Amino acid sequence: MGKRLAPALIIAAGCMWGTVGLFVRYLSDAGLDAMSIVEARLFGAFIITFIGLLIYDRRLLRVKRKDLWCFVGSGVASGIFLNFFYSTAIEMVSLALAATLLSTAPVFVIILSALLFRERITPAKLRSLALAFCGCALASGLFDGIGAFSLPGLAVGLASGLGYALYSVFSRLAINRGYSSLTINIYSFLFASVGCCFFADFGRIGGLLAASPLPFGSFLLLHAVIASVAPYMLYTFGMKYVDTGRASILVSCEPVAATLFGVIAYREIPSLLTAAGVALVLLALVLLNLPPRPPAGKQAPSIGNRPPDAALPPDR
Repeated sequence: MGKRLAPALIIAAGCMWGTVGLFVRYLSDAGLDAMSIVEARLFGAFIITFIGLLIYDRRLLRVKRKDLWCFVGSGVASGIFLNFFYSTAIEMVSLALAATLLSTAPVFVIILSALLFRERITPAKLRSLALAFCGCALASGLFDGIGAFSLPGLAVGLASGLGYALYSVFSRLAINRGYSSLTINIYSFLFASVGCCFFADFGRIGGLLAASPLPFGSFLLLHAVIASVAPYMLYTFGMKYVDTGRASILVSCEPVAATLFGVIAYREIPSLLTAAGVALVLLALVLLNLPPRPPAGKQAPSIGNRPPDAALPPDR
């Protein structure tokens, strides 16, 4: 059952990450800077996960000292490397271009996975990757108006994509060492929160909480759960059954979800190019999950004859 649900769980994680803009827009209007928003979300995610593990299974908090570097890597990559360079890129180039550069993460994941985990770069992955990347570029609005461009901005934007990819790589390393998704998540949240705390404005966060403890505190709680706890757990769990490169393409639905949420919440009607980008990303996800064609001369087994515990088809 886990193998069959894994792709859907990863797509669900991408959709949840697509809500980040809704939370960020509200918190930015309240006066929080980018790193303070990230710190509030990650620290809240750590506290929620920690309490949950104390109740559910404290053994999941145990890690070997020699494996801590995996969690430091995943935390620094997702909490600092990604967010710092992405925020910097937004200041140097247009938001559309920064979002497109961030969506290069699957390229880095597939290359790093081939080098580190010997995952095959299959024709299906290449086709889906090309479609997903083109779709992300169109959905971001890049071709509706490129705006300011600079070579340093391009480099910083690509660095944010690399940071996005590194979380997948470090998570895979921890999974290969036998750690559960819950263990990986809580220590990633911990080290990410520790790193981000040096850049956060705790005075401003505390002032907003003091002025409106219940409404603002509840909003921060929802932000942590929907944008961090739930998607990270779904994504990391899904990676147990889906290889790293394929997972990185599946989660490319994030910018598509963000576009749809913008339409629903703010009536930001997408252009024709944006709608075409959404369609390309969805097509990439469908192609990536199609079953392989049976070899010539052999008939594919019917669903009714398939064993209940059969593995998912291998990558094409």
